[in-house]
Amino acid sequence: MKLQADYIKHSLTPLDFYRHELPEAKLKKDDWNDGGLCPFHSDKKPGSFYVNIETGAYKCFSCGAAGSDVIAFTMNLYGIQFIESLELLTREWRL
Repeated sequence: MKLQADYIKHSLTPLDFYRHELPEAKLKKDDWNDGGLCPFHSDKKPGSFYVNIETGAYKCFSCGAAGSDVIAFTMNLYGIQFIESLELLTREWRL
């Protein structure tokens, strides 16, 4: 599974992924960006959710949701396990 996870991380850029998952976020091409409202809780306070478009990491300073890459984001967003996240990303992004 490590090979498949590495393949997904190298094939799916965090910038493209977060532009799709967070269409309202104004993402730039460097490091940490304001990701808009947190998708993990009923967020009403802009500026608390950040994504790193180089690594795929994310962090919400309101609810504490955090992860290291787009696979972890997918797991957290849909409440699924690692293998299911790999399958979902592979299917949805045709990897």
